[in-house]
Amino acid sequence: MVFFMLSLKRNNLMLNFSKKNIARILSLLFIILCFITPSTAKTIAIKKTNSYKEDSTYYLDTVFEFKLTDEANEALIHGIPLEVHTLFQLRVERKWLWDKTVSEKLVVIKLEHMPLTNTYLTININTGLRNSYSNLDTALKEMNNISQMKLFDESILEKNKNYLARIKTFVDIASLPPPLRPQAYFSSDWEISSDWIEWEVIQ
Repeated sequence: MVFFMLSLKRNNLMLNFSKKNIARILSLLFIILCFITPSTAKTIAIKKTNSYKEDSTYYLDTVFEFKLTDEANEALIHGIPLEVHTLFQLRVERKWLWDKTVSEKLVVIKLEHMPLTNTYLTININTGLRNSYSNLDTALKEMNNISQMKLFDESILEKNKNYLARIKTFVDIASLPPPLRPQAYFSSDWEISSDWIEWEVIQ
C-alpha cells in the first residue's frame, strides 16, 4: 500500500512537471514566432477610387502613393526592374460559400533604372506606353494615377445578386530574377503592398 501511494505521488509530480514544461515550451515558441514572423511593410496606400459606367462598360480611376523600401530601391539602382501590379476583382456574394470572383483585371507597370543616363523608365505592359523621368520621385509620382481602367461589361451582372469590387496594388515578387525570389518571399522589405480596398457595385 505504501509503495502504491509513493508511486501515485511520483506520477502526479511527473504529470505536473510535464504540464509546466509544456506550458513553458509553448510560451517560448509563441515569443519566438512573434520575433521571426515578418511584418508587412505597408508602403502603398490607395488614396482614392472612383468607379463609374459609360454606356455599358464599367471603368475605374484610382490614386495611390507608394515609396520603395531601401532594399527594393537598392535592387532597382543595380539594374533589377520592378513590376507594380494593380489587381481588380469583381466578386459575387454567396450566402453559404466563399464569394466568387467573376471578373479580374490586372494593370502592370514596369519600373527600370537606366544607368547610362541615370534616368528612370516606366513601361505600361498592358498598352506598351513608355515614359522616361529624370529622377525616381517623379517616376513614382506619375505612376500613382491610373485613369479609365476598363473593368467589365454590365452584361455579366445578374439581377438580384450583390456584387463587391476590390482593388489592390503591390510589387510583384514573382517577376524578380529567380536568384532573388527566395530571399524576397521571406523578407518584410519586399512585402510592398496595399490593403484590399472594397466597395459595393451599384447596378
